[in-house]
Order: sequence, then structure tokens, then C-alpha cells
Amino acid sequence: MWLPRLLRVLPAGGAAFSSKSAVRRSSDTTATSNAIASLVAAAGGGGGGSSSLEADLDRLDPPLSDAVVSDTLRALTERGVPACRFFAWLSQHRGVSPSARAHNLLVDNAGSLADYPAMARALARVSDRRLSLTEQAFAFLDPTARASSSGSSVDDAAKATLQTLDGAGGPSRASGVFSLVKALASIGEFDAAVWVIEETARRASYYNVLLAAKCRAGDFQGAREVFDEMRKGKCDPNSNSWNYLLGCLLKKGRATEACDLVEAMERSEHDGIPNSLTYEILVYHACKAGKMDSARQILDQMFLEKLTPRITIHTAFIKGYFYAGRMEDACEYVGAMSTRDRCSINRNYSLLAKLFRKSGRTVEAGRFLYELMMMGLRPDHSAYVKVAKDLHKMGRGDLAAELKTLYQGFIVQTGLER
Repeated sequence: MWLPRLLRVLPAGGAAFSSKSAVRRSSDTTATSNAIASLVAAAGGGGGGSSSLEADLDRLDPPLSDAVVSDTLRALTERGVPACRFFAWLSQHRGVSPSARAHNLLVDNAGSLADYPAMARALARVSDRRLSLTEQAFAFLDPTARASSSGSSVDDAAKATLQTLDGAGGPSRASGVFSLVKALASIGEFDAAVWVIEETARRASYYNVLLAAKCRAGDFQGAREVFDEMRKGKCDPNSNSWNYLLGCLLKKGRATEACDLVEAMERSEHDGIPNSLTYEILVYHACKAGKMDSARQILDQMFLEKLTPRITIHTAFIKGYFYAGRMEDACEYVGAMSTRDRCSINRNYSLLAKLFRKSGRTVEAGRFLYELMMMGLRPDHSAYVKVAKDLHKMGRGDLAAELKTLYQGFIVQTGLER
């Protein structure tokens, strides 16, 4: 009896060790970034201040991992200290190339201080390196994230930021406008986001950011208003626009309206509407509701449209059948997809094996892996290992040995290919 108890204890001990190591690394990173931030703050942070900052940083000689650099930039922003001088020293430091994340945090630092000339210089760096801006660059717009030293409103800050992006031009503006809209939508500043769109370009990708945010909040009416605004502004909704509305309706259980929306999509004159994601949304919600036969009809229609289902659709079917107690149907589905969508065979069989193993039907799980490998296809490694271990525990080492022989063939083959 002591061996099973020991096996149950080992993973917990390993996890604890790993967790302690992670805490230690996190603590070291925080201490290093705080030490750097203190030096920069004491020197004034910007272009002026103590002339010894660079020498002090050289003497400190901190380990400049991306985590340390990022934490330092965040610490400077939280303290209201300009980061440009530290970043200039960092960029000249031998063997160090600031990451895209670091460049975004530099833009955020300038924005939090309402230092738009510094932001312009940071954007020039972004363009020179052909990096992309993300929402992280505009985190300063969120009034709840940190108190802006400028005290300006979100609208004023958004206008100043857009003006700076326009002045910078290049790659930083291209990704910056999209991320600016996304950042404003994420904090619920929809009017400001719409203003940015109207000042720049009425693109479906920009409006879709607003649609996605409204749908995540369950605000279908608000999402529909954005959708209608797109049409009024002569910006045709694309497949993503329709799919956001469809997903929102189904989440709220408004199936009749969802069906009407799909019919409207089918009447659309634009290619790619509906698309494979549309069918995936319909299949997912049908499976979730236990309407497996309806889901199967949707899948058949998808194949008629010559659209290839993504692996997530197969996952929804297999789990839907399995959790509805229709295990034989799950097996039949996997077998049918072996001929209709061969790219999914490995994942489907591996998932089926995992589900049967979890339900205590380990021998059948082993049979599925055996069938898969006999087709010349390699199963998911974790599924193979867990099934083989369980077979040993239940005294079916003979079956585990057969699986091991087949699996080792793939390892040898991979080694030869190398």
C-alpha cells in the first residue's frame, strides 16, 4: 500500500519545488528591476539629471532578461519616472536587443506622463525595427489602471495619441491605430473609439473590435448598433462581424433570432459568408445543448459547401457524444471523420482514448491507440503514456508492451529522419 501513496505524494512535492523555484525567480526579477528603477529615478529618468546614471547602471551590471526589462519599465511608469534614458542605455548595451514588449511599454511610459514628444521618439524606434504596437502601449488610457500625472481626460489623451501616431507614420501608425481602438474598447470608451475610427478609416477590422467588446459584455443591442453603423458608413460587415453577432445571440439563448441571422448571412452577396467559423459556432452551441443530430446536419452542410472543419469542431462532437452517454456514436464519428477529414485523425483518436481512459475503460482506450498506430499515425504522447501506465497497473502489461513496440517505431523513424 505504501507505493501508491508515494506515487500520489511525488507530483505534489515536485509541484511545490517548481513553485518555490518560480517564486524565487520572480523575487529576483522584482529586486533587480526595483534596483534599476531606483537608480533611474534618482537620476531624473529623462535626458537630463545625474550624468552618472549610465556609469551607475554599468557598475550594477544587472541581468537584462526581458522579464527584468519589462518589470523595470512598469516600475518606472508606476513611479511617474521617464524611461527614455534607461531605454537609451539599454539599447546601447552590448548583446541586448529590447523586445517588442519593451518597446510597447516605452510608449506606455511616455503616454502615462503625457510626454508626446517622447512618445513620438518611441514610435520612431518601433517603426525602425518594424515592430507592432499592441494594447499594452496604450494601457495609460485606462483611468482605473493608474492615475495619469497629466490629469487629462481619456478623450483628450486619445486625441493627443492619435495626433502623435499620425505624425510618426510608418509601421507604428498602421498597428497603432488598430491597437488604440482596441485599448479604448476594452475599457468601455466606445465613443472615443468611434471617434478614432471616423478620424482614420472606416475599416471592418476596426469596427469588429467594438463588436467583439460589446458581444463579450453580452450587449447584443449595442453590438447590433455598431453593425448597423458599419453599413451606414459604407463599410461592409465581413464574416467576423456576422459571426460576433451570431455567437452573442446563441450565448443568450436566442436561437430563433440566430436562425434568422444565418439566413440573412446566406443571402449575403459577399464571398466567404457564412464561413467555416460560422458553422463551428453553430456546431459548438448545438453540441453544448445536447442536440447532436442537429449538429451533425450542420456539419454535413459544411462539407457540402466544401469547407474544411477545424479540429475544435471535432472536439465538440466527440465530447458532446461522450458526455451525453453516446459513446458508440463518438466512436462512429471518429471513424467517419477518418475518411472525410484525414488531417484530424491523430487528434480525434487521441482524444477518444483520453476520454475512455478517464471513464475507466482503459483497455478500449488502448485499442483506439493501437488502431491509430496501425494506420501509421502517431498518437498524442500524453495519451499514450497515461494509457500505457494504467494498463500496467491493471495487470495488462501485454497490451502496454504492444503499444510501446508500435510507439517506439515512430521514435526510431523520427531519429532516422534527423
